[in-house]
Amino acid sequence: MKKLILLCSAAAVFMPTAAFAQSTGTIETEEEAAPIVVTGTRSSNVDGIQVPDTTKAKAVITQELISKQSAGQTILNTLNLVPGVNFTQSDPYGSAGGNIRIRGFDGNRISLTLDGQPLNDTGNYAIYSNQQVDPELIEQVNVGLGVTDVDSPTASAAGGTVNYRTILPTLDQQLNFTGSVGTFDYRRLFGVVQTGTLHSSGTRAFLSGSYARNDKFKGPGEIYKRQANAKIYQPIGNNGDFITLGAHININRNNFFRNPSLSDFRSLFGTSEIQDNALANANNPTRVGYFSYAQEEAAYDFENLAECNNPIPLNGVVQNGNGGTGPNGTGPSAPAIAGSANNNPLNASACTNYFGVRVNPSDTGNIRGSSRFTLTDALTLTVDPSYQYTLAHGGGTTTLAENSARARGGSTTAAGVDYNGDGDILDTVRFFTPNITNTRRYGLTSSLIWDITREHRLRVAYTYDRGNHRQTGEWGYLEQDGSPQNIFSGRNGRDVLTADGFQIQQRDRKSIALLNQISGQYIGRFFDRALRVEVGVRRPFFKRDLETFCPIEARGSGFAYCTSETNLNFIDADDVVPTTGPTPYYRPFKAKYKFGKLLPNVGFTYNFSGSLNGLSTFGSYAKGFSAPRTDNLYRAPIVEIDPEETDAFDLGLRYTRRNVQAQLAAWKIDYQNRIVSSFNPDLGISLDRNIGSVDSQGVDANIAYQPARWISLVGLVSYIDTELKENVEIQRYTAPATGTIAPPAGLIFCGAAPTAGQTTTVCAPTAGKFVTETPKWQFGGRVNFDFNPFELGFQFKRVGSRFATDTNDVKVSGYTTVDADLRISAEPLGLKNTFFQVNVTNLTDQFYLGNIGTQIRANDNPNFTPAAPRTIMASLRFGI
Repeated sequence: MKKLILLCSAAAVFMPTAAFAQSTGTIETEEEAAPIVVTGTRSSNVDGIQVPDTTKAKAVITQELISKQSAGQTILNTLNLVPGVNFTQSDPYGSAGGNIRIRGFDGNRISLTLDGQPLNDTGNYAIYSNQQVDPELIEQVNVGLGVTDVDSPTASAAGGTVNYRTILPTLDQQLNFTGSVGTFDYRRLFGVVQTGTLHSSGTRAFLSGSYARNDKFKGPGEIYKRQANAKIYQPIGNNGDFITLGAHININRNNFFRNPSLSDFRSLFGTSEIQDNALANANNPTRVGYFSYAQEEAAYDFENLAECNNPIPLNGVVQNGNGGTGPNGTGPSAPAIAGSANNNPLNASACTNYFGVRVNPSDTGNIRGSSRFTLTDALTLTVDPSYQYTLAHGGGTTTLAENSARARGGSTTAAGVDYNGDGDILDTVRFFTPNITNTRRYGLTSSLIWDITREHRLRVAYTYDRGNHRQTGEWGYLEQDGSPQNIFSGRNGRDVLTADGFQIQQRDRKSIALLNQISGQYIGRFFDRALRVEVGVRRPFFKRDLETFCPIEARGSGFAYCTSETNLNFIDADDVVPTTGPTPYYRPFKAKYKFGKLLPNVGFTYNFSGSLNGLSTFGSYAKGFSAPRTDNLYRAPIVEIDPEETDAFDLGLRYTRRNVQAQLAAWKIDYQNRIVSSFNPDLGISLDRNIGSVDSQGVDANIAYQPARWISLVGLVSYIDTELKENVEIQRYTAPATGTIAPPAGLIFCGAAPTAGQTTTVCAPTAGKFVTETPKWQFGGRVNFDFNPFELGFQFKRVGSRFATDTNDVKVSGYTTVDADLRISAEPLGLKNTFFQVNVTNLTDQFYLGNIGTQIRANDNPNFTPAAPRTIMASLRFGI
């Protein structure tokens, strides 16, 4: 019972011991059975926790622990048992997205890979936690705390890596089925078929599918996910060579949660109710989350998503507000009556929060391969190709007057367009206007490994990663109740056209993100193989080729304005942007950016012997790199920006025995060229820019201990101290001709104070502040009791207070979560792979704010996600 693992692959996998890295080449290099790796400190498994014997601070969680979490939960949630990691999510079942932080770095700065395939969005590097593989199929997940591997296939990893690997097909035939039900009408079905060995060549495969749905725990709407996975494994010869091919399809349809902002809380509860003092300042920030019970209930209930009607023909027939048919319709500013402008009190702003248009649909999939070939006794080649597909958007609506210039487009004769079919062009109607991204991505990671001698190994690696983005925003029609006629808007449905036939869009652009990377590594053993030294370097060559087919607003938003109008105030890239007069627009443009850096990666481990057997020390230095993201490079034809860089240092101790896995690591990360989106005083818009450096340091510690067969204990603690070193430009300021010269409240002059009538810039005082959404202290643990056939586990996590703004003028309260799991095995009845399991998350039903939509300062109005209340799930797993 102790080692019962869901869908466990047989022991005859190509590398039977723990592997702690992402690509096949890195697995092969660090694989403990290889001659280069000492076997005296081979890692054990204590309740699914491993401390790997590597030069870097890493943590590994295996299927044994993953299977005890809630069925269908995103794998990133399990990482809350890793020190220095904090993951929060929008729903209790992992299907609505979330945020991850590692040592203060957000998900966009963390590399996420699946079987060596990079999963971060190639445009903005975002991690989509709700699109990960079903947890039953994950063999292990390993976390690089603030450092990268020498062949990390990424241009974004400035703050660590998360690498997870799926199981291999089993040698014997198996059928496993799991059904789950839970709070908020949760239902999930999962099944997997293992073919076993099909013929004498050793070919084996699995095929799985899952379906999950649940209601939102607050507000109307639902969340559902469908997923399919497959993998085929072909061994080659008897020396460990193989070829695998995996496939993954994930379909999500989610209604957003309505998350209150700072101004919402102030409106609901009053300023004095959410802070110690009505006037927030640097020494007394606004305190959010310190609520009474009644206020917590109000925060849960804050949805404001009343249905809204829309004056758009439904199946070609306009319906009136009473459900009948006729020339009259009801809409955001309706009724739509021929010859009359809309004047209904349900105005155009009333539908922005309607749950039917607050959606996040995604269709994603990938095909990925892994392979190993022995070329000679000393040479090994690994090749990992991949392909990925993404179609997704984040919802949204926009109103348009039927007689507006945008509706007329380039027509010189039409007065407008009768979009709602009521016989006039006097109305303002609402359309579904999401920003849609369609990505096709091709990748390859390959390594050539040369074992010079038993103690010395050389490795060279190459990475190719090409993401082709097509980003559009075709407008679409809404049904009369305000729901989209097509979930992917005008892309797959009915077009919204101007009078001259132009298809109205939010944006229309394409880009290529291309990474070519070479890397090399030397590994050597010295002093009777007690000392292992690794010296590596990688050099990414990263390019972004951009092209936008729409004009770009050059003053104000910096966003695209897709239109066929010909009378816009166009300017060129080298023109001075006027500060007054008609809105200027950049003509559609192309741009090319190249980024790269030589990134050293060195480290050591030393394993003590004698009475200190099991004790080792390690240390590493790795330089990280994160190229600028796509979106804000489109806001102007030329954007001056440098990549982010990090220098990460680790030094620590490990103690690993059969029943103990322990690690203590002190670390320091110096962060240069930090990129934020902030105001550009010359252009009058917000752009990505470098604002200087961030210093961070801390300590991580964890231990997994099994004092007896029936009990195991896990503990973790982390401390982080961070400091922003620079202020951020916010806006322009013109000093009055007479009177007091002072910056706006809460801001400072970026330089010297101006003289009367002089214009200068003002800054947000971010220098010296703590990094947002990062708790200074985290600690937690788990206890697991195994009384076969019963197994009971409790785990908890304490997360300290976090700042929601770069200026630290909004602070979110800390929280503690407790989860429990109970498993009853049917093994005594002869059903080896069958059990009943109950999971309870947030056992104490604590209210807390999970995800934070961080901003530079309180005036930018950050928003917050109330986390899910106590949630109970029951699962029955049957296996033959």
